[in-house]
Amino acid sequence: MTRKLVLLIFVFVALTVSACGTIATPEFSEEAKGTQAALAVTSEHLTAIAPTATPTYTPLPPTETPVPPTETPVPPTETPLPTEVPTETPAPTETPAAGASGANAVTGDPVNGEALFNEFRSEVNFACSLCHYVDQEVQLIGPGLLNVSTRAETRVPGESAVEYLHNSIVNPSAYVVEGYPDMLMPQIYAQIFTEEQIQDLIAYLFTLRS
Repeated sequence: MTRKLVLLIFVFVALTVSACGTIATPEFSEEAKGTQAALAVTSEHLTAIAPTATPTYTPLPPTETPVPPTETPVPPTETPLPTEVPTETPAPTETPAAGASGANAVTGDPVNGEALFNEFRSEVNFACSLCHYVDQEVQLIGPGLLNVSTRAETRVPGESAVEYLHNSIVNPSAYVVEGYPDMLMPQIYAQIFTEEQIQDLIAYLFTLRS
């Protein structure tokens, strides 16, 4: 039974007593007693299952993100310094000075020699290039100078090409090629050119090869 039915029963009993005018202890039938007992059990059950105070939800603290352990940096491996191997500086090879001394080495600067060969010299009133071809062997005024370093090796026995060319510049009358008059070559180039410039001229003459 429901609570409403129980209340109706109590109201009915009260009205009956009031109508009779006599207060009497109500007597319930066995069925009513069973109804009351069932009502009491139902009330206890409803009380038991009734929700209690709303539980307070306590949020769990956020889980901290674990910080990865800091790796201990490995110190860089020191690169071993190369072992210095002392090297002996070879003694410079002595290069004998070319020219009248009898040495055979070509030590001059051919680029500067070419410039000197084509330079006008007021002391003789012309340049070397005015009297000599450099790209052929035929005579212009003086002999053509193509391959002159090769021919110079055979002109004077015992004299190198460097020596011969040096003498032909500073002392041209020391050896006169057959077919050419003496004194055709100026005799003052030893005073006009320095020894270094003469070596440059010789180095240039060695480049005139076919």
